Amino acid sequence: MKIEPVTLEGRHVRLEPLSHDHHTDLCEVGLDPELWKWIPSRVTTPQEMTGFIQTALDWQKAGTALPFATIVDGRAAGSTRFMNIDVPNRHVEIGATWIARPWQRSIVNTEAKYLMLRHAFETWNCMRVELKTDSMNRRSRNAIRRIGARQEGIFRNHMNTWSGRIRDTVWFSILDSEWPQVKANLEAKLAGLPSDGPRRVDVLSESQIEDLHRLYQNEWWTKGRTLEDVRKMLDATRILAAFADPKTDRLIAFARVLTDSTYKALIFDVIVDATDRHTGLGRVLMDAIVSHPELRGVQHFELYCRPELIPFYQRWGFQEIDSTLRFMRRR
Repeated sequence: MKIEPVTLEGRHVRLEPLSHDHHTDLCEVGLDPELWKWIPSRVTTPQEMTGFIQTALDWQKAGTALPFATIVDGRAAGSTRFMNIDVPNRHVEIGATWIARPWQRSIVNTEAKYLMLRHAFETWNCMRVELKTDSMNRRSRNAIRRIGARQEGIFRNHMNTWSGRIRDTVWFSILDSEWPQVKANLEAKLAGLPSDGPRRVDVLSESQIEDLHRLYQNEWWTKGRTLEDVRKMLDATRILAAFADPKTDRLIAFARVLTDSTYKALIFDVIVDATDRHTGLGRVLMDAIVSHPELRGVQHFELYCRPELIPFYQRWGFQEIDSTLRFMRRR
């Protein structure tokens, strides 16, 4: 493992060595206290941003970290790093990651993780990459799982936080033997994320959860769901497809899937915002579902729909089932 500054270039994001030259850009997008809610220390002033950068550079000088600025559209939109670098044992941690709100839970974070994992496994020949998060940060935990990492355990009373709370930390890892499948899944996700048009999101932001709640109120089968119900549902959802307006970050399309990953995948809540219908977004949404990398081995996709929507779903091979079975519901 030769640890030295490097630029990792993707289609949608560039990770370049962090320096004080990024200070102005990072201050413009990174002084929002909400960004640091789940991070042990926080940055809310230009002086604290200077300290954040300097600490990262000090770790780099000591050989224990390799920090990056996350560059989107030519400007720094956040930061991430390799840390806790262990050369003899060939493992690293990806952490200290934050990104400004417009790019949260988007293609940017997905591709950044892909670039770092590829560098760790294919350039450094790591046998293990670690990720960790606050045990209370459910969305982060779900996002890490979607990358393909496996949860290993929880360190209790692991860290003091800036608020005075002592956090439990959830640890995840990806092994070199698992990387080929993780890589294939990430590349499949990235292939389905266009560089223009609606932006695919893996985990909904708080404002997008509120958008989904509003979308639900416009549909007969979901009208009346509370915002808290929607949050609980999302926390329990492992596989979803969602798209946001690239300019406003407003959620404009959503669907979720329940599956045993082998026999059946049941598609629920296929919704496209009324203002974005008849634009092809419904086809993009369904393509994202049926091609989802975690559903490749499933034998049957199933869904329920109104009769007028049958021709739409038939485009993906769905057929009416002539069956004596009856749909039942317990009230």
